[in-house]
Amino acid sequence: MRRLRLQALGLAALAAAGPLQAQGPAGWLQADGFYHHVTNDFGDWKGLGIQAHVPTGTTNVWFGELIAQEAFKDRGVYLSGANRHQFGSDWFTFVGVGGGTGDYYFPDLRVDAQVGRAWLGRKNLVTTVGAMYANSKSVYQDVALTGSVAVYLPGVTIEGGGRVNWSSPGQVTTGRGYGAVTAGRERKRFVTLRVAGGYEGYQLTGAVETEQKFSSYEASLSWREWLGGHVGTFIQLDWYHNPYYTRNGITAGVFRHW
Repeated sequence: MRRLRLQALGLAALAAAGPLQAQGPAGWLQADGFYHHVTNDFGDWKGLGIQAHVPTGTTNVWFGELIAQEAFKDRGVYLSGANRHQFGSDWFTFVGVGGGTGDYYFPDLRVDAQVGRAWLGRKNLVTTVGAMYANSKSVYQDVALTGSVAVYLPGVTIEGGGRVNWSSPGQVTTGRGYGAVTAGRERKRFVTLRVAGGYEGYQLTGAVETEQKFSSYEASLSWREWLGGHVGTFIQLDWYHNPYYTRNGITAGVFRHW
């Protein structure tokens, strides 16, 4: 599975959020830029992004993301959108679709779909199950099943989950897990530490020989700070490692909250 930026920063990570009634009026628009150094001459990552998170009433949140970047010496633009719909106080769905330009890195099509449920009297235990499909610009395709569990405590959120991914051609099966802890409060600050590891199927780097069935590990630390009023700053540090290269980078941006 190709390592899309949205897996760490964007739409899919928002699907497991708690019930909309518990979140408050959390709408925002963010603009950011990022730079990642990649070893072994694979080509550094750099680019700009815009993300939107727009609640409509108490049952829907709409997400959008636009990324213009260079990764593995391939330049492209990726556009995605998603909806999270609340059914009563317990159940919700998340559906997202996206696609990108370029020679090989961004997929032509990616679709995510998840179903979630909030448990317990305070609805602060949330589980999700879902699926993902991605179709590259060449012959490669990915299908994945995902699952997660999140616990919302006063000032702290703890989340863990995993995915099983089937890549073709070659029928390469891989598994991957992650854990994350977020501390903070809305309109104050959020600090998130996330770690992940496991195996990946294919990775399209532009090299003559595509990497296949390899282990990789990653970690990120992000800080979202409200500066007063309706504006704030965002910064994230990323580390990623597999047998072929290491990637270290930073993302920084500003957001408008309402």
